[in-house]
Amino acid sequence: MGMHGLGGGGPLHAVWEQRRSRQYLEGGGKPSKETARRVWRVLRPHRTILAFALLLTGLGVVVGLIPPLLVRDIIDRAIARHNLSLLIWLAAGLVAFPAAGALLGVGQNYLNTVIAQGVIHDLRRALYEHGQRLGVDFFTKTPGGEIHSRLVNDLNAVQNVLTRTLSGLFVNALTVVLTLATMFWLNWKLALASALVLPAFALPVMSFGERTYHAITKAQEALSRLTQHLEETLTLSGILVVKSFGTRRREADRFRALSQTVRETQVRQNMVGQWLSLLVQVLSAFGPAVLYGYGGYLVMTGKTPLGTVVAFATYLTRLFNPASSLAGANTSLIGGLALFDRIFHFLDLPVSVPEPEAPRPLPVNSGQPVALAFHHVTFAYPGQAPVLRDLTFEAEAGRLTALVGPSGAGKTTILSLAARFYDPLAGTVSLADVPLTDIADDVFRTQVAVVTQELFLFHASLADNVRYGNPDAPPELVWEAIRAAQLEELVRSLPEGWDTVVGERGYRLSGGEKQRVAIARAILKNPSVLLLDEATSSLDSHAERLIQEALQRLFHGRTVIAIAHRLSTILAADQIIVIDQGQIVDRGRHTELLARGGLYARLYHEQFDPGLNPPAAAISAR
Repeated sequence: MGMHGLGGGGPLHAVWEQRRSRQYLEGGGKPSKETARRVWRVLRPHRTILAFALLLTGLGVVVGLIPPLLVRDIIDRAIARHNLSLLIWLAAGLVAFPAAGALLGVGQNYLNTVIAQGVIHDLRRALYEHGQRLGVDFFTKTPGGEIHSRLVNDLNAVQNVLTRTLSGLFVNALTVVLTLATMFWLNWKLALASALVLPAFALPVMSFGERTYHAITKAQEALSRLTQHLEETLTLSGILVVKSFGTRRREADRFRALSQTVRETQVRQNMVGQWLSLLVQVLSAFGPAVLYGYGGYLVMTGKTPLGTVVAFATYLTRLFNPASSLAGANTSLIGGLALFDRIFHFLDLPVSVPEPEAPRPLPVNSGQPVALAFHHVTFAYPGQAPVLRDLTFEAEAGRLTALVGPSGAGKTTILSLAARFYDPLAGTVSLADVPLTDIADDVFRTQVAVVTQELFLFHASLADNVRYGNPDAPPELVWEAIRAAQLEELVRSLPEGWDTVVGERGYRLSGGEKQRVAIARAILKNPSVLLLDEATSSLDSHAERLIQEALQRLFHGRTVIAIAHRLSTILAADQIIVIDQGQIVDRGRHTELLARGGLYARLYHEQFDPGLNPPAAAISAR
């Protein structure tokens, strides 16, 4: 079965799978208490720095309470008693304490940033590593932009939550408590009158939480779709399709529409906070009115000094902003948890190909030929009929096993199971008589190399691409692999030799050159088993000959399972397995299969005109 089979059973099925995947990623509803507990578990490794940051925050709040008391003493003691010396000291304090508070604020902001970046680093690493563990099935039904949005957009938004919301909650709570305590200490009557105003604006603020959650969720979803469109149409592969089909204007219109949606959702998200701010400002005007009215009466009747009322006015100004923020903690927390919820939903995605809890060792070393066997394997892609049914065969150690069959027969699926991109629904795939599900992934990957039909090269030098599977390989081994893959002439012709950057996906190289780079990469890795989806049908005869010579060296002394699109590459295979509709319909060597006149013979005669001599080139694993 071709690689297109990995994604589903047609366009409608693919769209449905993408929608289902997006729904799972996004989750729904309001974040639960479990989300809050998980946020604390994320913060817990940074609790020492967090405690120190909270200490600085507390000191900053205490220092901020002192200037109003200095103002009170300036009015009631220094000015009233004409004490110039005391006035100078108190005035100096109005400079020193705010400066100390600002210095503490710098330290607090630094520690908040360190904590936030540490948490973001932990989450970014967890998201990336979990994404690596997810099965191939997830990537076939999930747009790349959706994944990258978690790693970029959501984490950037979470950073704002960590540096502002979480630390702000502590600052605001401490400020409200200490400010109210100081106000009651100064004058309990004025403090009581001021405190009675607080619920007047606290209650409306608390109702904005769910609206904020939905506004943030919609904004992040819109940003995710925009990111997906960018990655599909402004990468090398995407832009080639856009230019080839002349759809630049259509894609620009789609981008404009998606960008407009982002704009609208961001405006709605921002306006939720703006309307809340407006409501708080209007309602908070009642506080000073009550204070100055009642406080003025107390001053006029001689029951309270003027400096105390002025200090109260300062405290009241300090009180309303943190009190309104604290009243809106529901809004801020739920909005922040909405972002964490999206990240946790991704981290909760199930791993379809899990690591074994108690891995078994392999009885072979890397590079030593080893048998790979299928035992009564049945497999189906999600939502589809079985692709493979009760499949049993063994690729003998050091031998070439070729898979032949019509398109859609299940050949690529066999290779995907052998590479453990998927696990079978029934039966087992084993390496050296050890089931693949019992082998640690890093151990398995050292034994097996995969050369797929869709070749991928990184935007790096040719040498770096060759040594990708063996980054510590010395230059002489890299050059030996390049020679074995028939790349020596190409390297000498490149402007910077093997240090020449091959471009995104190796775009600066031809199809045959890219395939030989992939072969060199496999040779340098020195695997025990090679899985090859060989595609040379689109190459000219010279490129095909070079690749066949490279494959001859790659196959030597290894267990090979190869899908043959050109029968000329497997005429001398030790075993040819003929696949049709997910089952083995015939097996044997070339001459045996040809003599039986079955499906293999029909495929062979369709490819080679009887009037022409079949190609003499043949590849053996020995």
